[in-house]
Amino acid sequence: MEGVKLTGALSAAEAASVFPPNERAERGPVAVIECVQQIPCNPCEKACPFGAIEVGPDITNLPRLDLDKCQGCGLCLSKCPGLAIFLVDASKSATEALVMFPYEYLPLPAADEIVDGVDRTGRFVTKARVVKVDTGAQREGTAIVTLAVPKQYMHDVRSMRLVAPGEVFLCRCCEVSETEVRQAVREGAKTVVAVKMRTRAGMGLCQGRTCRRLISRVIAEETGQSPADILPPTSRAPVRTLSLEALAGGDDNE
Repeated sequence: MEGVKLTGALSAAEAASVFPPNERAERGPVAVIECVQQIPCNPCEKACPFGAIEVGPDITNLPRLDLDKCQGCGLCLSKCPGLAIFLVDASKSATEALVMFPYEYLPLPAADEIVDGVDRTGRFVTKARVVKVDTGAQREGTAIVTLAVPKQYMHDVRSMRLVAPGEVFLCRCCEVSETEVRQAVREGAKTVVAVKMRTRAGMGLCQGRTCRRLISRVIAEETGQSPADILPPTSRAPVRTLSLEALAGGDDNE
């Protein structure tokens, strides 16, 4: 349907519309607010101590960033409920830029670790080096990871993925490895749903039809349970946004 957004990732045009000018990124860290839908939300405005983010009295307004006021402090990153705010800093060197983003998965990376830098859809972009992992108390469980990436990829890298060489993916949709699943089970995830909540396994296009049996087998191996005793995940029908016009009228083919 025309005008209906069917993906949670920004299009190339949307991403370009919110990215600050390269000249501003060359001066130091600056926020990138990848919020393009008018939803009632304004924690970012409240979080900024410099008044650089404005939503206004109508909280369905899109946030507006004052590039001159933004100091790149990063306080807004963990306050955004949609984790849609990032920092970029192109002043690091002639060839590298820093990308800082909220990260709520376990395990956390370590400084100087080499990871996969991924884009807004989770696709591999480039190898990246972890510069810093901030787990300060003010983050309320949301770590802020800083990656050093080749400067030409600073527009594209929006998260990271930890994958060991030769790793086996149990969830191919979300690229969740066997190691990640086993680690989740050892940390207390004893059901398929619990593993899903920790690792995203089963949240892809197939909704777990491919990986849930493999995950059950890993849980059984790690816990000594019988696979038959492991609770299956909750099944939900696929959902796609419909307009009120379609619901009210439809057409002759519906």
